[in-house]
Amino acid sequence: AGRKNIVLSMRRCDGIFPMDGGKRVLCFAGAGIRDVHGLVSEKFGREGHSALGSSFLNPSVAGGVAFGSGGTQLRKGPAYTDRALYCKIGAKGEVEVVDALGIELPKGKDALTALSSKD
Repeated sequence: AGRKNIVLSMRRCDGIFPMDGGKRVLCFAGAGIRDVHGLVSEKFGREGHSALGSSFLNPSVAGGVAFGSGGTQLRKGPAYTDRALYCKIGAKGEVEVVDALGIELPKGKDALTALSSKD
């Protein structure tokens, strides 16, 4: 009851970056699932994993990760997140950045700036 609530809009954090010839994509949390589907369909001629019934709403990738995949999507194999960049609150209340992307980033730039600039 004593905890404060914070609501964040990630919609402006909407980068979508194809990797490995379009076999995988690096998406920022606010990227829309419909937008990812459109990109892989148009540029790489393949069906996106998450063509959901609610895709007309263009739910965010973060929402898709949070709620998982299932139903008809299982015929394509499970969707999963194998790499991530996120923050967490440490034991002493400090913010910690956890970088599990496995992507070599240029020295002297923070991860979001480097990824956004496509360096």
